[in-house]
Amino acid sequence: MQSPSQSTGQQIDQHIEHFRKAVRSARKRFASAEISPDAICIGPDMASVQNATAPGGTINLSITAIIHGNEVGGLPVVTKILDQILTGEIKLKSTIGIALGNIEAAREGRRFLDRDLNRSFGMGSLSESREGQRARQLQQLLRQSRYLLDIHQTREPSRTPFFIFPWARRSFDFARMISKELPIVTHWGGSFSQDGMCSDEYVNAKGGTGITIELGQCGFDPEQVEVGFSSTLHALHATGSADVQQLSALRVPKEFTGSIYTWNGMIPYPKIGDVTLMPGFENFQTLVAGTLVARHNDQEITAPVGGRILFPKYVRPGTPDAEGPRPAELCRIMKTITSEELPA
Repeated sequence: MQSPSQSTGQQIDQHIEHFRKAVRSARKRFASAEISPDAICIGPDMASVQNATAPGGTINLSITAIIHGNEVGGLPVVTKILDQILTGEIKLKSTIGIALGNIEAAREGRRFLDRDLNRSFGMGSLSESREGQRARQLQQLLRQSRYLLDIHQTREPSRTPFFIFPWARRSFDFARMISKELPIVTHWGGSFSQDGMCSDEYVNAKGGTGITIELGQCGFDPEQVEVGFSSTLHALHATGSADVQQLSALRVPKEFTGSIYTWNGMIPYPKIGDVTLMPGFENFQTLVAGTLVARHNDQEITAPVGGRILFPKYVRPGTPDAEGPRPAELCRIMKTITSEELPA
């Protein structure tokens, strides 16, 4: 994967305005309804849109981007989808939802402002934080979604794009409907985070099928955008949401093609003291047991098991990450499994 280009506030504003302009055009030309600010439901006719957005209705497929504000790679993906709906290259057969998550955070180049939006869904009592309010707005879309494809990016470089989601057979099948090539990371036996539900968890809890795609390191990278766009076209086609003129195969490095991973270990982030994660870790890089992962004060932290590293947390001085609370973990370590090892 190529390194992402540096995202700027101007680029982000341009993509947001492009999205909003496309939404305004779609509202004029197609059957549609606004579900919340910067979230639209659009369909082949007004009756289907009204049925989908009514209480208890079903939106066939929802596509979301910038749930984490600094993960901007999904912005050009969703605007390109809207553009092709407007030009007729994508012909809708059922209702779809398209939404931007955390615009305020995106404009500040931050993952979130008050709390992580992707840990804010399904909470019994949502706070009055900006992310809490946005979660309340987006939950109307998510709880009525039959399928969800949530587009994300990683903090550090990734050697491959990948799907990630809490284990459910229907989620696994949906991911493989989109691509048999992209690796899958799945997990079971507990929530990904103790703070609150991720978007895909919330959709699953409401009876839908939610998955997340991670394109690569945060930024506007044409190669990543193409992966996201192609994946979204496949999702539209596979769910019967649209007729798509052309579908291209998703290509990933051979060593990752069709692979499945789950957790093999997690290294907590020390709550106090000086912490230095060893430089150069990338997502899907192989570690052997005993590898030096970080230094905590004068002590070494080593990998307890071997496997592939996921989500290494570098907290760099002068960045938004350094201003917020410490991460819960230094990284995760994954192991490769076969489809036969997945839960029933």
